[in-house]
Amino acid sequence: ASNESEECVYHSGEPVFHDVYKYWSCCDKKTTDFTEFLNIKGCCRSKHNGEKPVVEEKKSEEKVQIQPSDIKPPERMVRPSESEPLVPLPSIISPSLQKLLKNLQISEGSVDAEITKDAICQRKGCGKSKSEEDQPCIYHPGSPIFHEGLKFWSCCKKRTTDFNEFLAQKGCEKGSHAWANPNEKKVVECRHDWHQTGDQVNFTVYAKKVHPDRCLIRCNAVKLEVEIVFGDNQVFNFNKVLAGIIDPEKSKVTFSTAKVEVSMRKAEFVAWPSTFVL
Repeated sequence: ASNESEECVYHSGEPVFHDVYKYWSCCDKKTTDFTEFLNIKGCCRSKHNGEKPVVEEKKSEEKVQIQPSDIKPPERMVRPSESEPLVPLPSIISPSLQKLLKNLQISEGSVDAEITKDAICQRKGCGKSKSEEDQPCIYHPGSPIFHEGLKFWSCCKKRTTDFNEFLAQKGCEKGSHAWANPNEKKVVECRHDWHQTGDQVNFTVYAKKVHPDRCLIRCNAVKLEVEIVFGDNQVFNFNKVLAGIIDPEKSKVTFSTAKVEVSMRKAEFVAWPSTFVL
C-alpha cells in the first residue's frame, strides 16, 4: 500500500521535560530515559500529511528602556513656617540621674537662704514666686505627651487639643518648691554634636548634674529651642532653625547623668545636609 493509505500514529501534544521526567503532554506516559521517550508510540491516529506544520514565531517582548529623565524624585513637603507655636518635648529621665537628683536635694536648705523674693519655682505647672512660698507647690512630675492631636501630661492623663489649655492645666502632685533666681543663671557653652539615621536626627549636649525640672526643650516642625540648666545654676542655650522638617509629636528628649539627647523624628525620609541647622 502507498503512504497515503497507511494510518498515521502520532503525538498531537508537545514534549515536556520536568524534574528528570520526559513525556508528551497528550498522553502522560512518563520516562527518565531519553531514547525510551523517543520510542513512545503516538496516541492519535489520522492520515499522513506531507506538509510541514507552520510554527508561529513567538513575538519578542519589547524592552522598555527607562531614561534618567523619566525618573522623578519624590515630592518634598511644603516647609512649615518658623513662627508656628513651639511645643515642649516629652522627656525621659534615666534611673542613674534620678538617683543623683535625690542626693542633691539634701543641700537644698542651704541654697534657699540665698534665694531672693524674685525667684520662681522651676517645677512644671507650678510657677509660684518666692513671695508665695507659703502656698504649696502643685506640679506635674511627668512629661508632656503629644499624640494624634491630643496634648496631656503622662502623670495625670487629662487630655485636650488646645495648647494654651494644656499649659494651664493644674499640677497633680504636691511637693517642695524648686527655687531659682532668673538673674543668677550663668550662661555657658557646652560641647555638643549630632548624627542622623534614615528617619531620625539626634542632637546631644554634654552636661553633668542636669536639672530636668528647670530645663526647657521645645520645638516646632522647623525650629529647636534648648535651655539646659545644670551644675551650679549654669545654663546652655541653643536656638536654631533646622535644616529639615521634623515631627514634634514623635520626638523626645532623654536626660542622663552626663548628657541630654534630643531625638527628633524626620517628617521626610531624606538625608539632611552636613549641618543640621541653618
